[in-house]
Amino acid sequence: MKQLFFISLLFFSTYSFAQLEIELTSYTLPVYPSDGDTLSVCRDSMIIFKAYVTKDGAQVTGAEYFWDFDDNNKPFGTDLDSVTNVYDEGGGYRVKLFVQKDADKWFSILPVKVAMQANYSKTKLNIPEEQSGICKGSTAEINGVAYPVLWKDEPQYTLFEDPYAFFEYNDEYSAVLTFDEFGLDSVYKSGAIDSVGLNILHADMGDLEIKLSCENGNSVILKNFDATNHALLGDTLTNLSYTYYWSELSGIQTMNSITTEQIISSNAYLPDESFDNLIGCPLNGNWTLEITDNQELDSGYVYQWSIVFDEDILPPVWSFKDTLLTFKEINSIIYGTYWTGINVGGSQVYKLSDTIIVNSSGSPDIYGPNKYNLFVINNWGCPQDTFIILNVEEPSFTSDPQGGEAKLTVQFENTTTWASDLFWELGDRTEVSDSISFIHEYQEKGSYEVILYATDNQGCIDTDTLTIEVSVEPSKLSNIPNMFSPNDDGINDRYYFTEDKLAGMDEFIISIYNRWGEKVFEETNMQQMIDEGWDGRNFLGLRLSPGVYYYVIKAIGKDDVIYKHVKNPDKVSTNQNEVIISAETRGTIHLFR
Repeated sequence: MKQLFFISLLFFSTYSFAQLEIELTSYTLPVYPSDGDTLSVCRDSMIIFKAYVTKDGAQVTGAEYFWDFDDNNKPFGTDLDSVTNVYDEGGGYRVKLFVQKDADKWFSILPVKVAMQANYSKTKLNIPEEQSGICKGSTAEINGVAYPVLWKDEPQYTLFEDPYAFFEYNDEYSAVLTFDEFGLDSVYKSGAIDSVGLNILHADMGDLEIKLSCENGNSVILKNFDATNHALLGDTLTNLSYTYYWSELSGIQTMNSITTEQIISSNAYLPDESFDNLIGCPLNGNWTLEITDNQELDSGYVYQWSIVFDEDILPPVWSFKDTLLTFKEINSIIYGTYWTGINVGGSQVYKLSDTIIVNSSGSPDIYGPNKYNLFVINNWGCPQDTFIILNVEEPSFTSDPQGGEAKLTVQFENTTTWASDLFWELGDRTEVSDSISFIHEYQEKGSYEVILYATDNQGCIDTDTLTIEVSVEPSKLSNIPNMFSPNDDGINDRYYFTEDKLAGMDEFIISIYNRWGEKVFEETNMQQMIDEGWDGRNFLGLRLSPGVYYYVIKAIGKDDVIYKHVKNPDKVSTNQNEVIISAETRGTIHLFR
């Protein structure tokens, strides 16, 4: 809710013959003015400014009002003597009012303090930095720290053009510096200006008139036209501008009296007219620098200019700092300092010097980010607040891979940042304790539910579950070799299988018989038949004669399919396993020498 402030304050204008009265009134909250004549308000408060102008004791009507709220909004003119403004940023502001009626002018400044946002940079959660959250149901300490921020005035004495101002023949360049740091009745006295500076680039100095004027119209010519002196200002070959100064304390002549081709930069020159022309000028208000080019062909650029006042007349720097309180009573209501949020603990409040410390705790029971707000109040009754996020982190782990064929090797790794103890159930009756990362092998096909039990240092337990899918390669028995020549010539000397011919097999038995039905060779190790094969010898190690031999294969796939030859396939009962009666399970082998 916006707050309306209204308080009567009397200010005197820069001119002694006129008086300006500005009234401000509040309807909702009391106003806490500090420094006597300074209005102190909260951010986002609507302030009503009302001006009452008199001259020689009589009220002035029909005047034009120019309001400047000092908040980067352009000054605006209106026939209204009452306007409103809202400041959404804390700091010090000088509300400036210019009033004009015919030839009469009035000028007044009202300082306004808008509560600064406190510094909460030391507010933190008391959990280890490596933790991204806490266990659901655990408690975290919340340490709130708030201390006021100093606002300090930074007077502006230099105008910077962006990127620069271009001017040429018949142009009248002008730029304004506005001052409001001086006392409201401060006027120019002899020696008040130390120097005026100008950063400029121009090909012909003689074309230019440079003049400084103040709010009441008084002026001084810093450099007049000179049709005979055509010196350069800046370096026109490299387009580099130089800064020049005018000061009555300088021991150098005026610019027009210099006859060199290029005026030396950074030097201070005497002005063509005395700065005493400015005596009586209000120090506050607009100071205007005007540059006139009265010759064709040449042009120039202005980058910046400045006024440097004598140190003895510079006003003290304006600064202020809110005072933060542990509580404040406003209209019989006590506003305190505290934390709010899900299952927040009681706030313990301390005040150390100008710092407020508010310690509490939070036990959120909702996964994800949970917001906790810290509220404090300042001596003007303005609420100050910030927040901190307490994240409830779900336990988690990763598996690499999450599925595949048996025998499947899986890497498990905990990613729960708050866990101090870990217990794993891997779904195949295997349990693992206190391991952050480990490898496990799944031997058989199936779906395995892996459960991680994570426990924090407060005894809070939470779980995460993941399913590992283990499959098997479909088995096949194909392209059984049917000839070899074990004659030690290094070519086809062994009868063997390649892995693709036994794809997906878990068990494999091959028996070889001669033409009379006698078993001469048998191998039950499938890998042996892939790596070494049969060398054409019998069980006694004797070389067998060339001829035709017969093989019989029985195999079981990883997919539990049985490969075998049966005499009466029509009567085979597969039950849970499919029996493949394949021509590949029986065949002939030709042995050559």
